Amino acid sequence: MDEASASCQPRIRIVPPSKTAGPSLCPREMVRDTRRALRLPDSGKIVAAGHAPQNWHPGILSKFIAMRTLSQEMNAASVILNIDTVAGDPGLIDVPFIDLDGLPCSSSIRLFDSLPDRSLGMQPACEPADLSWLDGMPDLDGEPLQRFSSAVREAGGDLSLANQITRALIDITRSWIGRPNVLNASRLLKTPCGEWLLEKMQRDASRCSEAYNAAVSVDPDAGIRPLDIHKGELPLWDIRGDQRRTARRQDLDESNVLPKALLTTAIMRLAGCDLFIHGTGGARYDALMEGWLRQWLDVEVAPFMMVTADVQLPLPDAEGIARLGQGLVSHDRRAFHDPESLSVPLDSPGPQKRAALESIRSAPRGSEERRAAFTSMHETLATLRPENPPPARAIADRIRDARRTSSRRDWHVVFYAGEVLDMLADQIDAAVVDQTR
Repeated sequence: MDEASASCQPRIRIVPPSKTAGPSLCPREMVRDTRRALRLPDSGKIVAAGHAPQNWHPGILSKFIAMRTLSQEMNAASVILNIDTVAGDPGLIDVPFIDLDGLPCSSSIRLFDSLPDRSLGMQPACEPADLSWLDGMPDLDGEPLQRFSSAVREAGGDLSLANQITRALIDITRSWIGRPNVLNASRLLKTPCGEWLLEKMQRDASRCSEAYNAAVSVDPDAGIRPLDIHKGELPLWDIRGDQRRTARRQDLDESNVLPKALLTTAIMRLAGCDLFIHGTGGARYDALMEGWLRQWLDVEVAPFMMVTADVQLPLPDAEGIARLGQGLVSHDRRAFHDPESLSVPLDSPGPQKRAALESIRSAPRGSEERRAAFTSMHETLATLRPENPPPARAIADRIRDARRTSSRRDWHVVFYAGEVLDMLADQIDAAVVDQTR
């Protein structure tokens, strides 16, 4: 392992299921029928984890690594819940690189087009763009993008965009997550458990929404918007063509509704799995879901655990970036005070400034001749400077951006070396096994 990989040691965080958590109290018949409707095993245990078909970074990958390990330990089936109900732009990918000055930077490159306001499960499969132009970019390693592009192309066909991207992501990460079952979130409402919850909403929408708002009010920064009870809003998406809005009570008579986040995991943890694995965001909002179901229906769901990781790329660290910044400041000062000196040794002035300094030194002190030589030197230097020099704060802004880029943990998983992801998998395997035995 080289020094760059050693500097990117994964830092994992695992919160096991609560010791007081029990199994779902959903009737066994409903659990069995729901799993059959989803074409999942109707006997034995199921471990699930979910994410949107967008950027999988190592923190996301950690959930699926833990899912593989736990399914093996529990002799359970593993299921990726593909959140195909979300909208997004998975074709726009941030690509890290080192600029000519040695500073870490990023650029967004479009791999394929999508409709960012439409659910990814309702969009057709895409054809990735030609990336051959990356071969002419010496500062940018295009191999990871080419690899992901090939996986997306091979996963195409008659699939939705959501299924295509998820299949591609599973393909490029199968060394660490295996080959789990895939379940689309858009199918959940058409199961016995989903239909039961919809029927409960129809029967008493106000009670459902009031309990929902009471639960989400506990953590207003979790990213879950309260429902407008006066408008009859429910925790569902109403999909009409390219438009999506929060569904209302009257929309339940239509077939164009999809579950929002809390309802999605409610169905999964009531009847779709025996253990759900979240990252930090999901763990935060799913605690609100538990409170909602307790207040609304007085039911308990299957337990969940939290698994995530921070993994950085082998980019210059804060100390290295500071040194580069000091060099850039020194360069800009020399460019202003003596532009020609940039092509000569650091302790030597450029030829025109050297001649001007000699003229100043040879003139009598306090003389008009000396003042004229001094003025002439600065006029000459002004003609040698760039016409549009960068503003004084430009370097500070670049350093700030470089530090932010260097500290990111959410790069697409294709940009991480295989040996780094091996280390991540080994750490998670050991930690999960230790907690389950």
